[in-house]
Amino acid sequence: RAIMSAEGGAPAEDKSCLGGCCDKLKNMDPGTLSYIMKVINIVNAVLLMFTGIWVYIGGESSLNVLLVLASLYVICFSAILLIWELKLECCNICFLKNMGFMFSWRGRLLFFIFVGTLAFGLGTVGIVIGVFTFVNAAWNVFVVCFHPEYFERLRETAEKELRDAMVSEAAKFTANNADAIGDAALAAAEDGAKDQVDAKGWEGEAATAGQSPKPAAAAAGGLPAGWEMRTDEHSGTPYWVNATTGEQSWEKPT
Repeated sequence: RAIMSAEGGAPAEDKSCLGGCCDKLKNMDPGTLSYIMKVINIVNAVLLMFTGIWVYIGGESSLNVLLVLASLYVICFSAILLIWELKLECCNICFLKNMGFMFSWRGRLLFFIFVGTLAFGLGTVGIVIGVFTFVNAAWNVFVVCFHPEYFERLRETAEKELRDAMVSEAAKFTANNADAIGDAALAAAEDGAKDQVDAKGWEGEAATAGQSPKPAAAAAGGLPAGWEMRTDEHSGTPYWVNATTGEQSWEKPT
């Protein structure tokens, strides 16, 4: 609706009811909005569960194998959605092991749509609740895109729940396998010590190999002063060197 300005110029915009609601939604506290969205999703999960149960108590159509299977799937999957929305920490490890996609809002959204699709095959009640589920899914997408602070809070909450579940599972695994972990750590320590000893041995051998052959004059005995016995590297034949004069001889000096 538009109202003409006093000067008769362009019409002044009158804020509509929809615009006011959008502004209120955008300025709403993320905690309050999270609570509202949780209540809506819980109601949706309960209605989906009721749809699966109604197949057996409503008598709307005759039961057959496909109808029974579809209703059981809807009941089980809606129970999973309900447990998730209730934030039962004891179930987070189970979600971590079997349904990790629940920690992502896109994964939960697709799961909601999947369960709503199954409800369409459960008669008139299923169609009504299925349509409500699709509308709720669209509403969740709208809120996530329209309210960045709510999306950030949703992401942080999911990451915290995932991190806590992983820490809890790691602590449980450590407690149940303390002996095996201790043995593995001991074996790793022994292997490290052995590697250090081998490294030192190789370093010692390399240092020894890098040194020139030590004179064997003292071992030879009976040599004049200043003479030393050495061994030719190529032939292995001993020869004698006078360290003072530099004289060399293949025959042992006397």
